[in-house]
Amino acid sequence: MLTIAKAGTEHLEEMCLLLQELFGMEQDFASAAANLDKQRAGLRLILAHPERGQLLLLKRGDKVAGMVNLVFAFSTFEGGPVIMLEDFIVAAEERRQGSGRFFMDGIVAYAKERGFLRITLLADAENARALHFYEAAGYEYSNMRCLRLAVK
Repeated sequence: MLTIAKAGTEHLEEMCLLLQELFGMEQDFASAAANLDKQRAGLRLILAHPERGQLLLLKRGDKVAGMVNLVFAFSTFEGGPVIMLEDFIVAAEERRQGSGRFFMDGIVAYAKERGFLRITLLADAENARALHFYEAAGYEYSNMRCLRLAVK
């Protein structure tokens, strides 16, 4: 049976394995896929600051089958709280069984129940399967372009 639950520190290693899988698929992050120390540090920060975001797990029984990082922000356009969906991953053995759709539906329900007005996500432009999945879940393309600057 599939469920969605909040992540805790006891799930760090399982989430790191999922992040390894995800970053290995994304062109922008493939070189960082093996940096477990950074991944653990980032996950610990999110867990320590639930007012800034939430890590949710997709679980099949007691086994972690997926994860997502929901980052909370405020939008002047929407006039209220919004979510930036990051690190959405469903384990390879769970794909094409409806698990991803179950998880995404749960994320949307989470957002609605808590008064969020929009969910935004970034997806690898070369990952056609992921793009198709998000389109089928109702996400629409924006005219905005993602740019980033590493501040070190």
